[in-house]
Amino acid sequence: MKALCFPLLLLACPFAVAENIQLSDHQVLKTALKEVKLISELHGYAIVAGRSCVDCDENTSIYIHKIPRPGNGVSGEEGDPGSSDRYTYPGQYLDYESKQLVEKTRMFYGQCYEGQPSLLWLSEYRDGNTWIKSEYLIVFGDDGLEHRFNENRQPSIFYTENAKCEELPGITAETEP
Repeated sequence: MKALCFPLLLLACPFAVAENIQLSDHQVLKTALKEVKLISELHGYAIVAGRSCVDCDENTSIYIHKIPRPGNGVSGEEGDPGSSDRYTYPGQYLDYESKQLVEKTRMFYGQCYEGQPSLLWLSEYRDGNTWIKSEYLIVFGDDGLEHRFNENRQPSIFYTENAKCEELPGITAETEP
């Protein structure tokens, strides 16, 4: 009887099993995420949305996984084990206690910086009664990922008009406690 209950418990616990995603070449990429969704594939990387738990206070986030390919240092179907950094999912975020709007973030992916594959976040966050603009850019180069941050300005907004730069629609959510 106990042997039958254990597998049934796993089925009843959606947080127990991570999900896989199928890439454009039909390769399966294993993730440690739940409610996972492939956003794009850029320059050997899979851009995915997901959460590390279900029925918890964690918001859906963006993750970057290096796609396993012969000779790129990532083997099997696991993807890059060092790609556990969480990035903000685009949208409007309300403070979980006051329900006031505290952050507005837009995210773009594709050729969003000087014709290079990149991810771009344009954010505004509340600091008291003032809104502060910022920009976070990840450029996918031959030598890996290059991260850039600008506070109080958004110079890369110019590149979002490129037809090969797509905006990921945002959500409305509460900040995490």
